[in-house]
Amino acid sequence: MPRIRFAASLVLFFGCQSGRDLPPQPENEPKQAEAPPCGKIFRDSKVRGGSACCAEPAAKILKTADIVAACGASAGGYLGETRDGTACRFHFKGTGPADEKTPASDPKQTYVMVTRLPIPPGAAAPTMPDPMLVWTWKKVALRDALGWKATATGKEAGLLEHQTILWAGRGRRIIGLHASKSVCSEAQAEALLQKAIDATE
Repeated sequence: MPRIRFAASLVLFFGCQSGRDLPPQPENEPKQAEAPPCGKIFRDSKVRGGSACCAEPAAKILKTADIVAACGASAGGYLGETRDGTACRFHFKGTGPADEKTPASDPKQTYVMVTRLPIPPGAAAPTMPDPMLVWTWKKVALRDALGWKATATGKEAGLLEHQTILWAGRGRRIIGLHASKSVCSEAQAEALLQKAIDATE
């Protein structure tokens, strides 16, 4: 019996590795966060609506590649998406000076936002933006769709200095588009509106 205990002690002494040579325990390894289903989320606690992937019905109408192609934005400048209710925002790096917090440089304000506007059951298909919205609109040319661009925004002074605001309708398919001018020019935003209404089923 003493021989067995002695042999067991030798095995334990010579056969076991020191704690320094053991691989780290799985629970001690840093856990990698799962990628969000939308690919990339713009994370900022101050962004309106919170940081999350876009939701239906606006999700998947536009893709980042659509904005990059239509607006000439840099794919490397894409910061991720957020949602505000059912609206879907694609945030890009601003083109203004990095040390100023202005709508031209603040990534919370430099985005393209698309909205799929619902039509209540039984209501006629609209042919222009909601007349209850005290804004002024002018028509824009779209292929097989009605298009409007905001030219004045009532009490929201200064909004159109930094954004192009557009509306498109094709039957009961209605799209709203807000595009920061530091991401898309007005002409580029209109081309993107055409892309969005064409992608809406």
